[in-house]
Parts: sequence; structure tokens; C-alpha cells
Amino acid sequence: MSKEWHRSSDEGEMDEPRGTVLPVYFVADESYSMNHVVPVLNNALVGLLDSLHLEPMAAAKVRFCIIGFSDDAVCYLEPTDLRHVETMPNLTAKASTSFAAVFDALRERIPRDIANLKSDGYIVNRPSVFLLTDGVPNANDGWEGSYQKLIELRQHPNILAFGIGDADPGVIRRVATRPEYGFIAATGTDPGLAITRFLSSLTQSVIASGHALATGGSSLPVEQPPGFITVPVDAV
Repeated sequence: MSKEWHRSSDEGEMDEPRGTVLPVYFVADESYSMNHVVPVLNNALVGLLDSLHLEPMAAAKVRFCIIGFSDDAVCYLEPTDLRHVETMPNLTAKASTSFAAVFDALRERIPRDIANLKSDGYIVNRPSVFLLTDGVPNANDGWEGSYQKLIELRQHPNILAFGIGDADPGVIRRVATRPEYGFIAATGTDPGLAITRFLSSLTQSVIASGHALATGGSSLPVEQPPGFITVPVDAV
């Protein structure tokens, strides 16, 4: 990857890049079936923010984005250094579950977000998407085509998919970009508890990724939430 340079404002000399950052997209299902667990999700996001405030070195290496999706996809938090965020947005339960809408939104915004970060002088690692859903895509949604266009991008993200409630293991497996990136809550797990565990895992993954970048690494540590299992590769 080519290095980005910016000119020193006081000396007129070329400086090294400002460092490497990792864009992280938290993508949350806001369909109506999430209505009873959205308060838990919002509280857990506040916990994530509090944890990142206690880990400023890790937070500095991550640009965190929040997208909710139902009939459409809405960006509630642009890719941001969480050290400078005081409150998290509130997600709400709405209507249906359009996977096509969110994959189209990611395809449109990821190249733009990366370009903006590079223009600010950063080296940008491949983005990570953490997608949480409790259901199945809308019938005749055409999400497969939207997904294919997303992963064909040169800057395509690593996608980790997490299913709770009535999520379809086969869909989770197909959305995850690697077999080890697909997780489903064990049968009988309370959805609220599953969300709390998922957000705790996401928090630890973000912190670990930030620390890895701060020390010259580039791995994507993946925390399997307690009560979740990896989706079998032959799930249909």
C-alpha cells in the first residue's frame, strides 16, 4: 500500500503518515422484532464507549461507525475516534430486514471513508464489519447480489456475522467472509443476554485490534462471545 504524506505546517517539510487506523463498522438489525432488546443494545453501546475511553491508545487506532438497518440503512455515527465521542446514538426498532439496503450502503461508503482517512494522512487497514441480526432477510430482497458487489470491492471489508433469536445459520454463514467469522447464539439463549455478550466481545475485539496496531501489528483478533457457537460450514 502506498504511503500518504502531508506537509508540515511550520517547516514546509514532508512528514511521515499520521499512523495506521482500522475502520470498524457496527451494523445493527433495527427490524421490528428487535423492539424488546433495543434498550439492551443501546445500554451495551454506552458500555463500549466507556471501555474505549479507558483505553485511549487502542481507541486512537480505530474509527468506529454505527449503521442501523431495517427497510433502509441509516448511519448514526460516521467513522469516528471514540476518544472524542461523549454520547452514543440510540438505535430504534422499525420495520423489516433489508440486507440489500445495508450491503449497498456499505459498498457506497467504504471507499469514500477510506479516501477521507487517507486524505487526512492515515494509512488505512482493511475495514471490519460486525453485523448483528435476529432474523432473516426480506423475501425477494436480492441481498445476494448486493453482498457480492460489496465483497468484490478492492477495499472489501472483513465481515463478522452474529445471529441471535430467529437468525438463519445458513445466512450467517454466507454473510461471514470466513468460516471462523460466523457465529450464532446457542438455542435457548435469551436475546438480551446474547446482545450483552456480543457487545462485550465486540468491545474486546476493538481494544485488541487497537493495541495490535499501536504496537505495529495488523491482526483482527476475534472474540467468540460466550453462549455463541461458530456456524458449521455445511449449514444450509
